[in-house]
Amino acid sequence: MLEVFMYPVSGIMKLWHLLFGSFLDGSAAWILTIVFLVLTVRAIIAPLNWMSVKQGRIGALMRPEMTELNAELRHASTVDEAVSVLRQQRDLKKRFHHNPALGCFPVFIVIPAFMGLYQVVLNVSGSANEPVGMLTLSDVSSFRASTVFGVPLTDFAREHHDLVLPMLVAAIVFTSLNTLVTLYRGYLTTQFDQKIPRRLLWFMALSVLVIPWMLWNVAWHGPIPVTIILYWGCSYLFTLLQTLTFETILRRHYPLPEVIHEQRKDSIRRWRTKERKRRKAEQKAEWKENPQAKAEAKEAAQRHSALVEEAKKVLKSSNQQEGPTATE
Repeated sequence: MLEVFMYPVSGIMKLWHLLFGSFLDGSAAWILTIVFLVLTVRAIIAPLNWMSVKQGRIGALMRPEMTELNAELRHASTVDEAVSVLRQQRDLKKRFHHNPALGCFPVFIVIPAFMGLYQVVLNVSGSANEPVGMLTLSDVSSFRASTVFGVPLTDFAREHHDLVLPMLVAAIVFTSLNTLVTLYRGYLTTQFDQKIPRRLLWFMALSVLVIPWMLWNVAWHGPIPVTIILYWGCSYLFTLLQTLTFETILRRHYPLPEVIHEQRKDSIRRWRTKERKRRKAEQKAEWKENPQAKAEAKEAAQRHSALVEEAKKVLKSSNQQEGPTATE
């Protein structure tokens, strides 16, 4: 299945090598091909990454108003009231141009693209004497004869510490800085009293240590060609520059108002004081003493859920009726 993703990536490599090979010798042409392969793939994916970052920030900017509307929806006692709140939520999303699905979509393109990229580089650097994707046998042979500072690009990194160490350290520094910037951006908008966002932030914080450790050990103990280390350095540098550019745009055009910071501080306070757990414990104790209250609360929740579902159907029907009218 991964071979499907190899063809577009290898095609990009072939085009760049045809260009650079017309005025440079074999080694220099292939080194620049690897660099521009990274730049090309990253440039293609950059708009999708920006889309994801932008949607995340918009979601945070919407949160104060959305929180109020969610509270109103929880207290809605009739279908008309629920429809009114749902319509306000819809209008709020339209005003902010918010679409959460767009934030997830890039993942389904980024992962296959980089899986194909790794497959091409690993196969070209491998020992099999055969074409790789759109690269002919002649291209593969030329690549394997290329060197950087006298070291074959296909040699294992662990065999050339003097050459690989600076590139590996640079790659680790670039990816660590990128993760720290992303971590800080996430910290500014995380609701700490909510389990999933908080754990995602902790996981990202852990990756600041885990990713450098993994890169270091894989480079020195795994079958990783010098080409991959070169790719890591270029890729992580581009990612860092991209992240810094996105951060600058967010600060200028999508700044966080003070209310967002206050919400974060309040969420940290609630998390530290275990306010939500205490409320659940108190409610559980109350229900234990009064099972009838628990049954009534469950029935009320079911009625409210049915009311909201009915309101969604009414709103959907209203939207469908408004559509043809607007078209006319």
